[in-house]
Amino acid sequence: MRAAAALVAALVVAATMLLTLRLARGRITAVTAGLLAATVGASPFIESFTLSGELLASLPAVLSLLCFCAYLDGRDRGWPRSRLLLSLAGAGALTGIAVLIKQSAFDAGLAAVVFLLWRERRRGLVPAAVLVASALVPVAIAAASAARLNDWVYAVVGYRFDGGSLVTGSFAGRAHQLWLSLPPTGKALGLLVVLAAAGWRRAPLLARIWLGAAVVGVLAGGNFHPHYYLQLVPPLSLLAAVGVRTLWLSAPRPAIAAVAAAAAATFALAIPVAWATPTDQAKTIWPHDPHLVHDAVLARYVRAHTHPQQRILAIWADADLYYLTDRRPAVRYLWSSNIASIPGALQAVHRALATQRAELVLVVQPLAKLDPGGRTATLLHREYKRVTRVGGASVYRSRSHRNTKATTSPSSAT
Repeated sequence: MRAAAALVAALVVAATMLLTLRLARGRITAVTAGLLAATVGASPFIESFTLSGELLASLPAVLSLLCFCAYLDGRDRGWPRSRLLLSLAGAGALTGIAVLIKQSAFDAGLAAVVFLLWRERRRGLVPAAVLVASALVPVAIAAASAARLNDWVYAVVGYRFDGGSLVTGSFAGRAHQLWLSLPPTGKALGLLVVLAAAGWRRAPLLARIWLGAAVVGVLAGGNFHPHYYLQLVPPLSLLAAVGVRTLWLSAPRPAIAAVAAAAAATFALAIPVAWATPTDQAKTIWPHDPHLVHDAVLARYVRAHTHPQQRILAIWADADLYYLTDRRPAVRYLWSSNIASIPGALQAVHRALATQRAELVLVVQPLAKLDPGGRTATLLHREYKRVTRVGGASVYRSRSHRNTKATTSPSSAT
Protein backbone atom coordinates (compact mmCIF):
# COMPACT_ATOMS: atom_id res chain seq x y z
CA MET A 1 0.00 0.00 0.00
CA ARG A 2 2.84 2.40 0.76
CA ALA A 3 4.49 1.50 -2.57
CA ALA A 4 1.22 2.14 -4.39
CA ALA A 5 0.85 5.49 -2.63
CA ALA A 6 4.39 6.47 -3.62
CA LEU A 7 3.81 5.46 -7.24
CA VAL A 8 0.53 7.37 -7.52
CA ALA A 9 2.07 10.41 -5.82
CA ALA A 10 4.96 10.38 -8.31
CA LEU A 11 2.51 10.21 -11.21
CA VAL A 12 0.51 13.11 -9.74
CA VAL A 13 3.71 15.17 -9.52
CA ALA A 14 4.56 14.36 -13.15
CA ALA A 15 1.03 15.20 -14.31
CA THR A 16 1.11 18.47 -12.36
CA MET A 17 4.37 19.40 -14.09
CA LEU A 18 2.87 18.67 -17.52
CA LEU A 19 -0.23 20.70 -16.72
CA THR A 20 1.89 23.61 -15.48
CA LEU A 21 3.90 23.45 -18.70
CA ARG A 22 0.66 23.64 -20.70
CA LEU A 23 -0.83 26.52 -18.72
CA ALA A 24 2.16 28.56 -17.53
CA ARG A 25 4.26 28.04 -20.66
CA GLY A 26 7.63 27.63 -18.98
CA ARG A 27 9.82 24.60 -18.25
CA ILE A 28 11.38 26.16 -15.18
CA THR A 29 7.92 26.96 -13.81
CA ALA A 30 6.82 23.38 -14.51
CA VAL A 31 9.84 21.92 -12.72
CA THR A 32 9.22 24.28 -9.81
CA ALA A 33 5.62 23.05 -9.54
CA GLY A 34 6.87 19.47 -9.44
CA LEU A 35 9.45 20.22 -6.76
CA LEU A 36 6.88 22.00 -4.61
CA ALA A 37 4.35 19.18 -4.95
CA ALA A 38 6.98 16.53 -4.15
CA THR A 39 8.34 18.30 -1.07
CA VAL A 40 5.99 20.78 0.58
CA GLY A 41 2.92 19.03 -0.84
CA ALA A 42 4.14 15.70 0.56
CA SER A 43 4.01 16.89 4.16
CA PRO A 44 3.24 14.25 6.82
CA PHE A 45 0.86 16.70 8.50
CA ILE A 46 -1.71 16.03 5.77
CA GLU A 47 -1.01 12.28 5.82
CA SER A 48 0.48 12.30 2.33
CA PHE A 49 2.16 8.93 2.92
CA THR A 50 -1.19 7.11 3.17
CA LEU A 51 -3.02 5.47 0.26
CA SER A 52 -6.06 7.73 0.58
CA GLY A 53 -8.92 8.26 -1.83
CA GLU A 54 -7.89 11.90 -2.20
CA LEU A 55 -4.44 10.88 -3.44
CA LEU A 56 -5.82 8.26 -5.84
CA ALA A 57 -8.45 10.62 -7.23
CA SER A 58 -5.90 13.40 -7.78
CA LEU A 59 -4.30 11.52 -10.68
CA PRO A 60 -7.36 11.27 -12.98
CA ALA A 61 -8.37 14.80 -11.92
CA VAL A 62 -5.07 16.32 -13.09
CA LEU A 63 -5.12 14.18 -16.24
CA SER A 64 -8.64 15.47 -16.90
CA LEU A 65 -7.40 19.04 -16.99
CA LEU A 66 -4.53 17.98 -19.26
CA CYS A 67 -7.09 16.65 -21.75
CA PHE A 68 -9.08 19.86 -21.42
CA CYS A 69 -5.96 21.92 -22.13
CA ALA A 70 -5.35 19.75 -25.19
CA TYR A 71 -8.87 20.64 -26.33
CA LEU A 72 -8.22 24.37 -25.86
CA ASP A 73 -4.89 24.21 -27.69
CA GLY A 74 -6.33 22.07 -30.47
CA ARG A 75 -9.17 24.48 -31.03
CA ASP A 76 -6.68 27.33 -31.44
CA ARG A 77 -4.65 25.22 -33.88
CA GLY A 78 -7.62 24.20 -35.97
CA TRP A 79 -7.88 20.52 -35.03
CA PRO A 80 -10.68 18.54 -36.70
CA ARG A 81 -13.93 18.34 -34.75
CA SER A 82 -13.55 14.61 -34.06
CA ARG A 83 -10.23 15.16 -32.33
CA LEU A 84 -11.61 18.04 -30.27
CA LEU A 85 -14.57 15.92 -29.18
CA LEU A 86 -12.20 13.11 -28.22
CA SER A 87 -10.21 15.49 -26.00
CA LEU A 88 -13.39 16.78 -24.34
CA ALA A 89 -14.71 13.26 -23.87
CA GLY A 90 -11.41 12.20 -22.31
CA ALA A 91 -11.53 15.13 -19.90
CA GLY A 92 -15.07 14.27 -18.89
CA ALA A 93 -14.44 10.53 -18.54
CA LEU A 94 -11.40 11.14 -16.32
CA THR A 95 -13.47 13.47 -14.14
CA GLY A 96 -16.10 10.76 -13.79
CA ILE A 97 -13.43 8.24 -12.79
CA ALA A 98 -12.03 10.68 -10.21
CA VAL A 99 -15.50 11.15 -8.71
CA LEU A 100 -16.00 7.38 -8.53
CA ILE A 101 -12.78 7.14 -6.51
CA LYS A 102 -13.63 10.08 -4.25
CA GLN A 103 -16.92 11.94 -4.47
CA SER A 104 -15.27 15.30 -3.74
CA ALA A 105 -12.88 14.98 -6.72
CA PHE A 106 -15.12 16.92 -9.11
CA ASP A 107 -12.73 19.89 -9.04
CA ALA A 108 -11.15 19.41 -12.48
CA GLY A 109 -14.47 18.96 -14.26
CA LEU A 110 -16.07 21.85 -12.41
CA ALA A 111 -13.10 24.09 -13.24
CA ALA A 112 -13.34 23.23 -16.94
CA VAL A 113 -17.10 23.86 -17.06
CA VAL A 114 -16.84 27.17 -15.18
CA PHE A 115 -13.97 28.25 -17.44
CA LEU A 116 -16.00 27.53 -20.57
CA LEU A 117 -19.07 29.35 -19.33
CA TRP A 118 -17.09 32.27 -17.91
CA ARG A 119 -14.93 32.89 -20.97
CA GLU A 120 -17.22 31.87 -23.80
CA ARG A 121 -20.75 32.33 -22.48
CA ARG A 122 -23.19 30.70 -24.91
CA ARG A 123 -20.42 29.34 -27.10
CA GLY A 124 -19.22 27.29 -24.16
CA LEU A 125 -22.57 25.58 -23.53
CA VAL A 126 -22.09 22.77 -26.06
CA PRO A 127 -18.51 21.77 -25.03
CA ALA A 128 -19.54 22.03 -21.36
CA ALA A 129 -22.47 19.71 -22.04
CA VAL A 130 -20.19 17.24 -23.84
CA LEU A 131 -17.80 17.26 -20.89
CA VAL A 132 -20.55 16.70 -18.32
CA ALA A 133 -22.15 13.94 -20.40
CA SER A 134 -18.79 12.21 -20.76
CA ALA A 135 -18.27 12.39 -17.00
CA LEU A 136 -21.56 10.60 -16.48
CA VAL A 137 -20.52 7.65 -18.69
CA PRO A 138 -18.19 5.90 -16.20
CA VAL A 139 -20.62 6.72 -13.39
CA ALA A 140 -23.47 5.11 -15.35
CA ILE A 141 -21.34 2.04 -16.10
CA ALA A 142 -20.53 1.67 -12.41
CA ALA A 143 -24.18 2.03 -11.44
CA ALA A 144 -25.32 -0.47 -14.09
CA SER A 145 -22.75 -3.05 -12.96
CA ALA A 146 -23.77 -2.81 -9.28
CA ALA A 147 -25.41 -5.87 -7.76
CA ARG A 148 -28.16 -3.69 -6.27
CA LEU A 149 -28.63 -0.21 -7.67
CA ASN A 150 -30.31 1.20 -4.56
CA ASP A 151 -27.43 0.06 -2.35
CA TRP A 152 -24.92 1.54 -4.80
CA VAL A 153 -26.68 4.91 -4.90
CA TYR A 154 -26.81 5.01 -1.11
CA ALA A 155 -23.14 4.08 -0.77
CA VAL A 156 -21.97 6.70 -3.28
CA VAL A 157 -24.46 9.52 -2.64
CA GLY A 158 -26.92 8.91 0.18
CA TYR A 159 -24.38 7.94 2.83
CA ARG A 160 -22.59 11.26 2.47
CA PHE A 161 -25.80 13.19 3.07
CA ASP A 162 -26.76 11.06 6.08
CA GLY A 163 -23.82 12.15 8.15
CA GLY A 164 -20.67 12.87 6.20
CA SER A 165 -21.23 16.16 4.38
CA LEU A 166 -21.08 19.84 5.16
CA VAL A 167 -24.87 20.26 4.91
CA THR A 168 -25.72 17.52 7.41
CA GLY A 169 -25.10 17.18 11.12
CA SER A 170 -24.27 19.91 13.58
CA PHE A 171 -22.90 23.09 12.04
CA ALA A 172 -20.99 23.78 15.26
CA GLY A 173 -19.49 20.29 15.08
CA ARG A 174 -18.41 20.79 11.46
CA ALA A 175 -16.92 24.19 12.31
CA HIS A 176 -15.02 22.63 15.21
CA GLN A 177 -13.60 19.93 12.94
CA LEU A 178 -12.57 22.58 10.43
CA TRP A 179 -10.88 24.58 13.19
CA LEU A 180 -8.95 21.51 14.38
CA SER A 181 -7.79 20.73 10.84
CA LEU A 182 -6.38 24.18 10.14
CA PRO A 183 -3.17 23.97 12.25
CA PRO A 184 -1.80 20.80 10.59
CA THR A 185 -2.92 22.07 7.20
CA GLY A 186 -1.17 25.37 7.82
CA LYS A 187 2.03 23.53 8.78
CA ALA A 188 1.83 21.53 5.56
CA LEU A 189 0.52 23.94 2.95
CA GLY A 190 1.20 27.39 4.42
CA LEU A 191 4.18 27.97 2.14
CA LEU A 192 2.21 26.97 -0.95
CA VAL A 193 -0.59 29.36 0.04
CA VAL A 194 1.86 32.26 0.45
CA LEU A 195 3.50 31.53 -2.91
CA ALA A 196 0.14 31.08 -4.62
CA ALA A 197 -0.96 34.47 -3.30
CA ALA A 198 2.20 36.00 -4.72
CA GLY A 199 1.48 34.61 -8.18
CA TRP A 200 -2.30 34.94 -8.14
CA ARG A 201 -2.65 37.89 -10.52
CA ARG A 202 -0.28 36.44 -13.12
CA ALA A 203 -1.60 32.89 -12.89
CA PRO A 204 -3.77 31.46 -15.71
CA LEU A 205 -7.50 31.85 -15.14
CA LEU A 206 -8.10 28.10 -15.40
CA ALA A 207 -5.60 27.46 -12.59
CA ARG A 208 -7.31 29.97 -10.31
CA ILE A 209 -10.74 28.48 -11.01
CA TRP A 210 -9.31 25.01 -10.37
CA LEU A 211 -8.10 26.01 -6.92
CA GLY A 212 -11.52 27.43 -6.09
CA ALA A 213 -13.20 24.21 -7.24
CA ALA A 214 -10.77 22.15 -5.15
CA VAL A 215 -11.61 24.24 -2.08
CA VAL A 216 -15.29 23.54 -2.73
CA GLY A 217 -14.47 19.83 -2.90
CA VAL A 218 -12.65 19.89 0.43
CA LEU A 219 -15.52 21.77 2.09
CA ALA A 220 -18.03 19.32 0.63
CA GLY A 221 -16.24 16.48 2.42
CA GLY A 222 -17.54 17.88 5.69
CA ASN A 223 -15.36 15.96 8.14
CA PHE A 224 -12.09 17.86 7.48
CA HIS A 225 -9.63 15.06 8.08
CA PRO A 226 -6.07 16.25 7.28
CA HIS A 227 -5.76 14.03 4.20
CA TYR A 228 -8.79 15.80 2.67
CA TYR A 229 -6.45 18.70 1.92
CA LEU A 230 -4.35 16.58 -0.44
CA GLN A 231 -6.87 17.62 -3.07
CA LEU A 232 -5.43 21.15 -2.88
CA VAL A 233 -1.82 20.15 -3.54
CA PRO A 234 -1.82 20.04 -7.39
CA PRO A 235 -3.59 23.39 -7.98
CA LEU A 236 -1.67 25.07 -5.16
CA SER A 237 1.63 23.76 -6.53
CA LEU A 238 0.83 25.15 -9.97
CA LEU A 239 -0.10 28.56 -8.60
CA ALA A 240 2.84 28.54 -6.20
CA ALA A 241 5.23 27.87 -9.09
CA VAL A 242 3.85 30.96 -10.83
CA GLY A 243 4.39 32.79 -7.54
CA VAL A 244 8.04 31.74 -7.45
CA ARG A 245 8.50 33.04 -10.98
CA THR A 246 6.77 36.29 -10.06
CA LEU A 247 8.96 36.79 -6.99
CA TRP A 248 12.10 36.00 -8.96
CA LEU A 249 11.32 38.54 -11.66
CA SER A 250 9.86 41.46 -9.72
CA ALA A 251 9.36 41.04 -6.01
CA PRO A 252 9.70 43.68 -3.29
CA ARG A 253 11.91 42.75 -0.36
CA PRO A 254 9.04 42.38 2.15
CA ALA A 255 7.40 39.76 -0.06
CA ILE A 256 10.64 37.81 -0.42
CA ALA A 257 11.17 37.97 3.33
CA ALA A 258 7.66 36.64 4.00
CA VAL A 259 8.18 33.72 1.64
CA ALA A 260 11.58 32.93 3.14
CA ALA A 261 10.06 32.91 6.64
CA ALA A 262 7.25 30.62 5.48
CA ALA A 263 9.75 28.25 3.88
CA ALA A 264 11.91 28.14 6.99
CA ALA A 265 8.89 27.48 9.21
CA THR A 266 7.62 24.72 6.91
CA PHE A 267 10.85 22.76 6.94
CA ALA A 268 11.52 23.45 10.62
CA LEU A 269 8.19 21.83 11.46
CA ALA A 270 8.50 18.86 9.09
CA ILE A 271 12.12 17.74 9.57
CA PRO A 272 11.79 16.79 13.29
CA VAL A 273 8.83 14.57 12.40
CA ALA A 274 10.95 12.74 9.85
CA TRP A 275 13.64 12.07 12.46
CA ALA A 276 11.26 11.06 15.26
CA THR A 277 10.46 7.52 16.39
CA PRO A 278 7.30 5.89 14.94
CA THR A 279 5.44 6.41 18.22
CA ASP A 280 6.33 10.10 18.36
CA GLN A 281 5.44 10.47 14.68
CA ALA A 282 1.99 9.00 15.33
CA LYS A 283 1.45 11.32 18.30
CA THR A 284 2.39 14.33 16.17
CA ILE A 285 0.39 13.41 13.08
CA TRP A 286 -2.72 12.01 14.82
CA PRO A 287 -3.02 13.92 18.12
CA HIS A 288 -6.80 13.38 18.18
CA ASP A 289 -6.64 9.63 17.37
CA PRO A 290 -4.65 8.21 20.29
CA HIS A 291 -5.58 4.62 19.49
CA LEU A 292 -3.36 4.80 16.38
CA VAL A 293 -0.38 5.25 18.69
CA HIS A 294 -1.17 2.03 20.58
CA ASP A 295 -2.47 -0.22 17.80
CA ALA A 296 0.81 -2.12 17.43
CA VAL A 297 0.85 -3.38 21.03
CA LEU A 298 -2.89 -4.00 20.95
CA ALA A 299 -2.52 -6.03 17.75
CA ARG A 300 0.18 -8.18 19.36
CA TYR A 301 -2.13 -8.95 22.26
CA VAL A 302 -5.01 -9.89 19.97
CA ARG A 303 -2.87 -12.18 17.85
CA ALA A 304 -1.56 -13.88 20.99
CA HIS A 305 -5.02 -14.48 22.48
CA THR A 306 -7.13 -15.43 19.47
CA HIS A 307 -6.97 -17.93 16.65
CA PRO A 308 -6.98 -16.76 12.99
CA GLN A 309 -10.53 -18.10 12.53
CA GLN A 310 -11.93 -16.08 15.43
CA ARG A 311 -13.49 -12.65 14.96
CA ILE A 312 -12.89 -9.47 16.93
CA LEU A 313 -14.84 -6.25 17.35
CA ALA A 314 -13.41 -2.77 17.86
CA ILE A 315 -15.79 -0.23 19.40
CA TRP A 316 -16.35 2.11 17.85
CA ALA A 317 -13.80 2.03 15.10
CA ASP A 318 -10.23 0.93 14.56
CA ALA A 319 -10.14 -0.31 10.99
CA ASP A 320 -6.38 -0.75 10.79
CA LEU A 321 -6.48 -3.07 13.82
CA TYR A 322 -8.25 -5.75 11.77
CA TYR A 323 -5.50 -5.52 9.19
CA LEU A 324 -2.67 -5.61 11.73
CA THR A 325 -4.14 -8.60 13.55
CA ASP A 326 -5.29 -10.47 10.41
CA ARG A 327 -8.60 -11.12 12.17
CA ARG A 328 -12.03 -10.72 10.59
CA PRO A 329 -14.38 -8.09 12.05
CA ALA A 330 -17.57 -9.21 13.75
CA VAL A 331 -19.56 -6.59 11.82
CA ARG A 332 -19.02 -5.14 8.37
CA TYR A 333 -18.78 -1.50 9.50
CA LEU A 334 -15.18 -0.40 10.06
CA TRP A 335 -15.57 3.35 10.75
CA SER A 336 -17.39 5.25 13.47
CA SER A 337 -19.15 7.34 10.83
CA ASN A 338 -20.58 4.09 9.42
CA ILE A 339 -22.14 3.25 12.77
CA ALA A 340 -23.43 6.79 13.21
CA SER A 341 -24.92 7.17 9.73
CA ILE A 342 -25.92 3.87 8.13
CA PRO A 343 -29.40 2.60 9.06
CA GLY A 344 -29.13 -0.67 10.97
CA ALA A 345 -25.40 -0.41 11.65
CA LEU A 346 -25.75 0.11 15.41
CA GLN A 347 -28.26 -2.74 15.57
CA ALA A 348 -25.72 -4.97 13.82
CA VAL A 349 -23.24 -4.22 16.60
CA HIS A 350 -25.89 -5.10 19.17
CA ARG A 351 -26.61 -8.43 17.44
CA ALA A 352 -22.91 -9.25 17.33
CA LEU A 353 -22.61 -8.61 21.07
CA ALA A 354 -25.79 -10.51 21.93
CA THR A 355 -24.66 -13.59 20.00
CA GLN A 356 -21.03 -13.31 21.14
CA ARG A 357 -19.90 -13.31 17.53
CA ALA A 358 -16.59 -11.72 18.52
CA GLU A 359 -14.10 -13.57 20.68
CA LEU A 360 -12.58 -10.28 21.85
CA VAL A 361 -14.18 -6.85 22.05
CA LEU A 362 -11.77 -3.91 22.14
CA VAL A 363 -13.21 -0.66 23.47
CA VAL A 364 -11.02 2.05 21.96
CA GLN A 365 -13.60 4.87 22.25
CA PRO A 366 -16.24 5.68 24.88
CA LEU A 367 -19.29 3.45 24.61
CA ALA A 368 -21.68 6.38 24.97
CA LYS A 369 -20.15 8.25 22.02
CA LEU A 370 -22.42 6.57 19.47
CA ASP A 371 -24.91 4.90 21.81
CA PRO A 372 -25.94 7.30 24.57
CA GLY A 373 -28.93 5.08 25.34
CA GLY A 374 -26.63 2.50 26.90
CA ARG A 375 -27.77 -0.61 25.00
CA THR A 376 -24.20 -1.34 23.85
CA ALA A 377 -22.83 -1.12 27.38
CA THR A 378 -25.59 -3.39 28.71
CA LEU A 379 -24.94 -6.11 26.13
CA LEU A 380 -21.17 -5.86 26.49
CA HIS A 381 -21.19 -6.31 30.25
CA ARG A 382 -23.80 -9.09 30.05
CA GLU A 383 -22.12 -11.21 27.38
CA TYR A 384 -18.45 -10.34 27.95
CA LYS A 385 -16.07 -9.85 30.82
CA ARG A 386 -13.22 -7.41 31.00
CA VAL A 387 -9.87 -9.19 31.11
CA THR A 388 -7.25 -6.46 30.76
CA ARG A 389 -6.37 -3.05 29.42
CA VAL A 390 -3.82 -2.80 26.60
CA GLY A 391 -2.54 0.38 24.98
CA GLY A 392 -5.39 2.52 26.27
CA ALA A 393 -8.11 0.06 25.18
CA SER A 394 -10.24 -2.10 27.46
CA VAL A 395 -10.28 -5.73 26.31
CA TYR A 396 -13.34 -7.93 26.86
CA ARG A 397 -13.55 -11.68 26.25
CA SER A 398 -16.68 -13.69 25.55
CA ARG A 399 -18.14 -15.27 28.71
CA SER A 400 -18.64 -18.55 26.85
CA HIS A 401 -14.90 -18.71 26.10
CA ARG A 402 -13.14 -21.91 27.03
CA ASN A 403 -9.46 -22.08 27.76
CA THR A 404 -7.52 -22.42 24.51
CA LYS A 405 -3.83 -22.52 23.82
CA ALA A 406 -2.31 -19.11 23.43
CA THR A 407 0.72 -18.55 21.29
CA THR A 408 2.41 -16.40 23.93
CA SER A 409 1.91 -15.58 27.56
CA PRO A 410 -0.08 -12.49 28.58
CA SER A 411 3.01 -10.89 30.06
CA SER A 412 5.02 -11.23 26.86
CA ALA A 413 2.13 -9.92 24.76
CA THR A 414 1.69 -6.75 26.75
